[in-house]
Amino acid sequence: MTVAVHKRWLVIMVALVAYGFVLVGGFLSIGTGSALSSLALAVLGFILYAYTSVRMEPIDTQPKLGGRAQETQRRYRTIAISSVLSLYLALAAGTIVTNQGALWECLAWPVCAPSNDLAVIAMTHRVLVALATLFIIVFAIQTWRLHTHQSIRQAARWAFGLMIVATVVGMFQVILANQSNTITLAVLRIAHLTLGASMWGILVVMATVAYHLPITKTSAKPVVAKPEDGVVTHTLFKDYVSLTKPRVITLLILTTITTMFITPEGMPSLTLLFWTTLGGWLMPSGAHALNCYFDRDVDLKMGRTGRRPLPSNRIPAWHALVLGIVLAIVAFAILAVFVNLLTAILALTGFFYYVVIYTLILKRNSPSNIVIGGAAGAFPPLVGWAAVTGDLSFAPLFLFAIIFYWTPPHFWALALIRQKDYANANIPMLPVVAGDDETKRQIVLYSILMFVLTLILTPLQIFGLPYFLMALAFGGLFLYYAIQLQREGSTKAAWALYRYSLLYLALLFVAMVVDRVIT
Repeated sequence: MTVAVHKRWLVIMVALVAYGFVLVGGFLSIGTGSALSSLALAVLGFILYAYTSVRMEPIDTQPKLGGRAQETQRRYRTIAISSVLSLYLALAAGTIVTNQGALWECLAWPVCAPSNDLAVIAMTHRVLVALATLFIIVFAIQTWRLHTHQSIRQAARWAFGLMIVATVVGMFQVILANQSNTITLAVLRIAHLTLGASMWGILVVMATVAYHLPITKTSAKPVVAKPEDGVVTHTLFKDYVSLTKPRVITLLILTTITTMFITPEGMPSLTLLFWTTLGGWLMPSGAHALNCYFDRDVDLKMGRTGRRPLPSNRIPAWHALVLGIVLAIVAFAILAVFVNLLTAILALTGFFYYVVIYTLILKRNSPSNIVIGGAAGAFPPLVGWAAVTGDLSFAPLFLFAIIFYWTPPHFWALALIRQKDYANANIPMLPVVAGDDETKRQIVLYSILMFVLTLILTPLQIFGLPYFLMALAFGGLFLYYAIQLQREGSTKAAWALYRYSLLYLALLFVAMVVDRVIT
């Protein structure tokens, strides 16, 4: 059986590689290259269809459906066939665009003026891609609704995901056509074509399976537990969003945006603000998704995190892995293209710092995990500053340091509350390793360091007197909560410090903007 499986995948991979070589074979003439590419595409589809059909049970042996189920099955098969045909037309048009160089006549996105025949060909390809995307989305949704077969549901996810990624790569191929070197464009071209070929193969197999298998679900609405029954309801969309930890990102984005308003360049444009915010949101979203993937075993042992989508098995673990990687790639591309390369590199550095340095190395191995690993959350001011100025200077490094020293007292307050959870999961947080008293002492020390650091920005002439007065008031209250926690040692005091620490950082960065406006 193993040998058979290996042979099957070998045949498919050889077919895909052969198709790829035909597509990128620039040595072929325009007519010959387009014809051979389209023919290779059709042959690949026929091979996969024939092989899948042979491996499946004949249609006449399947259970007979009647009534509304039969009509539902008929519509479902129609959508499957429409998806395959529309994708074939889109990819065939794409081969013509590639072989005739029509891309260079249609460099506006998403629509260009049909100034000549090549521009018309390029726009036709985009329209067909949009149509195919619509069909594939409907096909995937119907598959998830009507089938319980894990293989076809997984194929639907891959077809949907590859279609989106291929479209995004094609978009960047157009946007970067006049800005990138030949090697970059060649890589984008090969990636776009390879994704298209892979998506075609998956969709053919998926449609074949869908045509052979009877539907296994009814269209009846599922029964949803009521909140008053004591059951927490979840939706798939909310579960995926929760992987990105949007509440945490909100504070990170605030420090990014406020930093953009305090640079020497003055007020940033709305366009720059939009792209920086979008890329700055997607990058930590990807990091958090990977954090959920790598920490799913730990989350299972902790009461606070045990109900997350991965430990609860509401979402397959590999979904978080793919989501994190895709979000990081898209974020880097957005920042590199629409902002600047330094901003993209800084955001990606923060991504790797959080995923590798903190999650994979420090979190499970060192009580200094929050001290050193907390630097990952200090990158947003650097990103915001670089987005506006294109470089770094003394001032953003101080902003980095403020968040670096803010993180330990902020997180250790929560760690004191969740100490038993971390102990059960064998995570060496400071309260677990050093005890409550030492943790509270460290909280006060780091709070003092942070407080002093925020005040010296005025003597250094980075900010003026208005900022100094606000930082003095906000920091003084922070220090009060830290000392109160050391004296009382109660859970109530720990919650008070933790909650105020979130507000404090937001107020401090807003104070910087206010100072710039006033002075």
